[in-house]
Amino acid sequence: MKRRWSNNGGFALRMLEESSSEVTSSSAGLVLGPGGLTMSPSPLDSPDYGELELWYDEAAYNPHSVIASAVQGCAAVQTTIIPLPSMNNALSHTPRSTSANSISSGREDLSPSSSLNGYSANDADSKKAKKGPTPRQQEELCLVCGDRASGYHYNALTCEGCKGFFRRSVTKNAVYCCKFGHECEMDMYMRRKCQECRLKKCLAVGMRPECVVPETQCAIKRKEKKAQKEKDKQQIPPSSVVTTTDTYKSEIPSLMKCDPPPHAECTQLLSQKLLDENRAKHVPALTNNQLAVIYKLIWYQDGYEQPSEEDLKRIMINSPEDSEDQHDVNFRHITEITILTVQLIVEFAKGLPAFTKIPQEDQITLLKACSSEVMMLRMARRYDAESDSILFANNRTYTRDSYIMAGMADTIEDLLHFCRQMYSMTVDNVEYALLTAIVIFSDRPGLEQADLVQAIQSYYIDTLRIYILNRHGGTTKCMILFAKLLSILTELRTLGNQNSEMCFSLKLKSKKLPRFLEEIWDVQDIPQTKVVTTNGSQSTE
Repeated sequence: MKRRWSNNGGFALRMLEESSSEVTSSSAGLVLGPGGLTMSPSPLDSPDYGELELWYDEAAYNPHSVIASAVQGCAAVQTTIIPLPSMNNALSHTPRSTSANSISSGREDLSPSSSLNGYSANDADSKKAKKGPTPRQQEELCLVCGDRASGYHYNALTCEGCKGFFRRSVTKNAVYCCKFGHECEMDMYMRRKCQECRLKKCLAVGMRPECVVPETQCAIKRKEKKAQKEKDKQQIPPSSVVTTTDTYKSEIPSLMKCDPPPHAECTQLLSQKLLDENRAKHVPALTNNQLAVIYKLIWYQDGYEQPSEEDLKRIMINSPEDSEDQHDVNFRHITEITILTVQLIVEFAKGLPAFTKIPQEDQITLLKACSSEVMMLRMARRYDAESDSILFANNRTYTRDSYIMAGMADTIEDLLHFCRQMYSMTVDNVEYALLTAIVIFSDRPGLEQADLVQAIQSYYIDTLRIYILNRHGGTTKCMILFAKLLSILTELRTLGNQNSEMCFSLKLKSKKLPRFLEEIWDVQDIPQTKVVTTNGSQSTE
């Protein structure tokens, strides 16, 4: 049985129908069909925004197949491409204005803050079961907070978080004070709220302070390991060290070879005067293939930046239920927009040079893991400094209060800080596109060909470096800016982990996430507890 999904439910999605369904981007012309990426017959001067056709197969639902069905069409070779109507403006820098029409020169997104790192429990087994999903094995839970246990630490079965918390508490002789009555029920939400009760629970389940190695001994061991590593390094001839990544580097030119979209006129990335000055200063120039890669990234960034008007209209006019308060309405609206945004991120990734050259299992792993981080980059593109808010494609602003009302107060401050940081660096559209590609090709747990992914990412990183050198005339601040942009990757991972905890806490607060987001982001498994009431009846929370 197949059910058509109209953005008002929140179930899992199947992105391609067997024969006739299409997924249309916000721009007229780009259409994803069963055979791959083609162009719609819509005239370019009057875009026809299509409706996002989403399908949910109840009989054979699996989250792995949601992304898998989307990447199966990647192998089709694109032969004919017609320029998008907004291509001429796609390469200009992102303006700093508060008006809805001048936030960005290209396509704008409405990505929300609901995001996380997307690591899947099945990723580690991907090498053993290449076809179809592997059934989830019974997982052991942390005796302290109920999270996934990583092993026995200090004489008790705990997660990495409680292991680190206990070690820090012991080594620092920390003294905590409970603010809630000294009898807090410890779970994944409360572990961050009450440190005293968390430490008491650690001791209660059997964690032993005497098992913690003192910091002085740890420092001695680190010093010994470092000395041994230097000694081993001197004994190995440099010529004999050949890594798998080095092997892939020789294949990168052929893997990354691409032609720019065959539009009539490519807007020049930088002024001719600046290019002449750079040549005189011997600043390394972008190669023809690097230029082609940049043009292609901008092409897809422009084409898959926002959902269609029809999809947005359905979300906006979908009247709330009588029982819903404003908090639930805000939460539902943000999660529905998130689902649309994840689909557009998938379509953007499929257009990246070399993405179709990696194994399909690795494509799925990358897409599941990167979606939250890419959404944060899109939020930064839509940030309005004057109102300290995010302006979505429907011209609806989302402030700090909007996210607090939706129950997402735990991470909004860090997200807005990230947006302010990106705004202060005046990142332009080319840099945003390259950063997005770098995030997508980041190393993730469970990759079959991690070295190949790393080699592809290195190509995008080098392209970003040379572009920054040329944009800023080879000045000394170029490498500082380049280092700052790369540090964004670490910050995005941190924000992803924070948002992962936020989604777990939302589940514990009985906030119903759409099933699609639960499955893609692996937050569906929250241990249920039975509560015994005064009359002896039982209820499940």
